[in-house]
Amino acid sequence: MSTIYTELDVTRSLLSNLGFEMVQTILPELVERGVREELTMLKFLDLIMNSERDFREERRVRASLKLSGLPVGKTLETYDFSFQRSISRDKVDLLASCEFAKRRENILLLGPPGVGKSHLAAGLGVRSVQNGFSVCFMSADELIERLRKDDIAGNRRMLRRKYMNAAVLIIDELGFQALDRKDAHLLFKVLSHRYEKSSTIITSNKGIREWPDMLAGDEVLATAILDRLLHHCYVIQIDGRSFRMKEVERRAEGINISDKISNSQDKGV
Repeated sequence: MSTIYTELDVTRSLLSNLGFEMVQTILPELVERGVREELTMLKFLDLIMNSERDFREERRVRASLKLSGLPVGKTLETYDFSFQRSISRDKVDLLASCEFAKRRENILLLGPPGVGKSHLAAGLGVRSVQNGFSVCFMSADELIERLRKDDIAGNRRMLRRKYMNAAVLIIDELGFQALDRKDAHLLFKVLSHRYEKSSTIITSNKGIREWPDMLAGDEVLATAILDRLLHHCYVIQIDGRSFRMKEVERRAEGINISDKISNSQDKGV
């Protein structure tokens, strides 16, 4: 039995040979759209090229997000700025342009637990990926554990790691555990290597004056770390309410309302 081909099959084969991955699969839809919208030949070519470009960009972003370690769903679009009014939306919008990554500048997000520091950091990380920058998201504990292992394996391995070379490194929740002198020096090694080469975002529940105590009580080391971080840095202090407490209050309010309805029904109201 002979194989049946259409004119579009020939075009699909040609597109495949030229390296077009998406357009060949949706060619009928594109042709139909071109006819429906009465596109000129140039406009139709633009449609084909843009469709393939958008597919490749979406695939790149998906792959980069997966490799970054960023938490799913933590974007700037899902951050509730109306609740957390202590944050300057204009400042965040400025950072969201990702010029900080292009200029190899740092960001410090400081404040008590629950105010949304990690969410903001992750949102800026997602935006960085979308703008073409490589991102590595790690908790401070995870980073220190990785540094210990790589330090034992040797300096050469450490220098190859993504936490050293990503365009944007996000260190989340620094300060929940005090570091000993060796761990503090390992952290210094990372920040010193990245200084003016790439961007680092750090979230911490410790104010800058508390960093010496956090860093094994070593004021000289703390000064050296802060000197590199703050030289080209945006510092955002968040002093608003806790998102977690907001959720607890919302649930408690829902329970109270349910109890009132139940009591009313019991009384025959």
